[in-house]
Amino acid sequence: MFLVRLLVSTSMASALTVTAALPATAQIEAAPSVYTVNKTGSSVGFTIYGSMIFKIKRDGRFKDFTGELAYDPANPGNTRVDLTVYTASVDMHSTENDQLMKSGEFFDVEHFPTMHFTNSETDVRPDGTLAMKGDMTIRGVTKKMTIPVKVHQGVGADSVFEATFPIDRTEFGLNGSPGYGGFALKIAKNVQIHLAIATAMQTR
Repeated sequence: MFLVRLLVSTSMASALTVTAALPATAQIEAAPSVYTVNKTGSSVGFTIYGSMIFKIKRDGRFKDFTGELAYDPANPGNTRVDLTVYTASVDMHSTENDQLMKSGEFFDVEHFPTMHFTNSETDVRPDGTLAMKGDMTIRGVTKKMTIPVKVHQGVGADSVFEATFPIDRTEFGLNGSPGYGGFALKIAKNVQIHLAIATAMQTR
């Protein structure tokens, strides 16, 4: 359940590798291309599972996020991302639950207006999935996390980065209970996060 501001660490992601002992043609490794998030084609969502007498699934999303991503298909292990989501943009398709999500029981948007993820390294798995290892920060609590990302390579800057992964909401102090039909809903600790980030070439 996190808000997205995809801001790639360009200082890390676009660093040049220089080795004096190598020939001039091999001294500089090409920097990954830097992309911004195309919000029109992107989504940041989550799924909450709960129970009363029967099982319930509730979907939500964040409408406001931003960021950058550095990616080179020839060197996917150099992928870097810095993502920020704005918590006040949470949308549970219910005014009552939207207000609960913004309250101190969940995101506490007054004190913690953003959520953030930035990765420090990327491993390429045998199936081509990128395992992005980094820091997730929600409500001022930072946890180490590895996010599995699938890349759908398009033409030019038109690529999509998709990820679905769980977080333990209680580790970040997200301890409220959404309502359902006038009743409090007992929700599971694990919440599924869904990301689909479409990119656009950054304009300088």
